[in-house]
Amino acid sequence: MLDCHDDFTANQIEHIAKFLKSSGILAYPSESVWGLGCDAFDKKAVEQILSLKKRSVQKGLIVLTDDINKIMPLLSDLSHQQQQTLINQISAQQTHLQATTWLLPVARSASIPKFLTGDFTTLAVRITLHPILKKICHAITDDQNPYGFLVSTSCNLQGQAPACNLYQAKQYFSGDKFLDNKVNCPIAFLDAQSLGFDKPSQIIDGMTGKQIR
Repeated sequence: MLDCHDDFTANQIEHIAKFLKSSGILAYPSESVWGLGCDAFDKKAVEQILSLKKRSVQKGLIVLTDDINKIMPLLSDLSHQQQQTLINQISAQQTHLQATTWLLPVARSASIPKFLTGDFTTLAVRITLHPILKKICHAITDDQNPYGFLVSTSCNLQGQAPACNLYQAKQYFSGDKFLDNKVNCPIAFLDAQSLGFDKPSQIIDGMTGKQIR
């Protein structure tokens, strides 16, 4: 177990990024509740999260990134007008006090693993508003993960409410009872605050504009 805290200097963010690049799992505050994540292209870490959550890989996962420009390769099969309309929609939602996850079409040329999309032809992406998560997504961007994707699933065990603070996150994913499970990846806790959004993130189909949640 590793606790990540301090003032989140550049060195601290780099330390967190190296941890994630070593198949680490991070519990972190998001815009509202706490999330559990890893480098989205690290299959070992993703499979560990699915196991901890007892979540089917068929459901797919939400991923975070820091910059709207990073998702452009996903949209390369769309016309320029379709791309611009979608980007404008996403940009407009960034001003609201509710985080928005977008179901985006995945271009044939984009190398997105099936363990992220599940049984769907879309990928669930959120441009995070959290300043620390933005820095982390930027720091994990590399040739393996050019999108800077950080997995984002709720920080809870199956059937339990999502953690709302550091104490609750540790109650779920640390301690002797938890360590009785087979945990092959180290877990760290980001000692920071959520943005305090009252509403959970909404999910919108990027192509139809329909609100899914």
